[in-house]
Amino acid sequence: MGSGATSAGDDLTAGRTNSSEERTIVVATTAENGYADDFVVYVGTKDGKVLRTVADGVDGIHATGSVEFDTGGAVGVLPAGNGLVGTGLNGVVGYVHAALRDKQEEQTRQAGVFGSGGASAGVFGRGAAGVVGYSGPTPRDTAWEADGHAGVRGRSDDIGVRGKGDSGGVQGRSELSFGVEGVGATGVLGRSTDGVGVYASCTSGPGFQATSGTDNAAVFEAPKRAQLWLVPPEVAPPSGPEVAITPKGFHQIDGESTNPLRKNGRAGELAAIKDARGRTTLWFCVDDAVSPSRWAQVLLGPAFSGAADDS
Repeated sequence: MGSGATSAGDDLTAGRTNSSEERTIVVATTAENGYADDFVVYVGTKDGKVLRTVADGVDGIHATGSVEFDTGGAVGVLPAGNGLVGTGLNGVVGYVHAALRDKQEEQTRQAGVFGSGGASAGVFGRGAAGVVGYSGPTPRDTAWEADGHAGVRGRSDDIGVRGKGDSGGVQGRSELSFGVEGVGATGVLGRSTDGVGVYASCTSGPGFQATSGTDNAAVFEAPKRAQLWLVPPEVAPPSGPEVAITPKGFHQIDGESTNPLRKNGRAGELAAIKDARGRTTLWFCVDDAVSPSRWAQVLLGPAFSGAADDS
C-alpha cells in the first residue's frame, strides 16, 4: 500500500497521512456556466453512518493549531495557533443534526459564530469562563477574564450582557448563593413602563433584603403616590372592643450622647431602634432644614403577644 505525500509537490493520497513543508490551498474558480455548488470542500460520511469498533461517532473535521513553544533562537516564544479560523458572512456556522439549515437566518445574523442547536444549546462553552464576549471598541482585559469562574462574561462600553425574553430577560439561579449579583454605581437597576420595576419572591426567606454600611438600606421615592405600599392580608376582625389609647413615648434630651438617631437625618427617614433591654421603637425624621435634624417618635398602641404561627 502506498504512502501519502511526504513533501511539497507530492500528490495527496486518500486514506494516508500526507505531509508537506508548505501550505496546501484549494481555490474554487468560476466555471463556464457558473459555479454549481455552495461549498468548496465537503467532508462527510456515507449515508451519515460509519461502523466503528468503539461506541463513538465520527467527526467531520478535526483541526489542531500549533502549541506555544520556545524556539530557542532570536524569534523567542511562538504563541499557540488556532484550531479553526473562519471568515465570511458568518465566521463559523454550526447546526446539530436535528436542526434544519436556514440560510436566510444566516444572512441576517452576520456573527463571528452562528450556532443552531434545535432543542439544545446553540453555542456551548466550558472553561474558567464558558463564553467571553466583548463589544467592538472595548479593549480586552485578561485580569477581568481570570477573576473567578463564570458561565458567561460580557464586557462592553455600554451593557455587558443584554437579555430579552417573553418569560424573562435574564434568569440567574444558584443552589448555594445569590441568583443574580449586581455590582456598580447602582448594583441592580429595574425599569418598567407598566409593571413592577423589581420583583422579589422567595418561598423560605425574605423576598427582599437591603443592607448598607454607610447609608440608608433602602430608599423609596414616589412623587404621585405613597412611597411604600404594605398590602394587608384579610383576617377576621379583632374580638376585643375598640378602646381609646394614649401611647407613652420615650423623652429624648437634645444633645444626649446615647441618642442613636443621626444628626444628618433626611426628612422622611423612618428608623427602628432597639435598646439594650430589647425594646424596639420607631422614629421619623420631621425636619432636616436645621442641624442637627429633628426626629419624633412614632407612638404605638399597647403591646400584646402574637398568636399566629409561620404557616
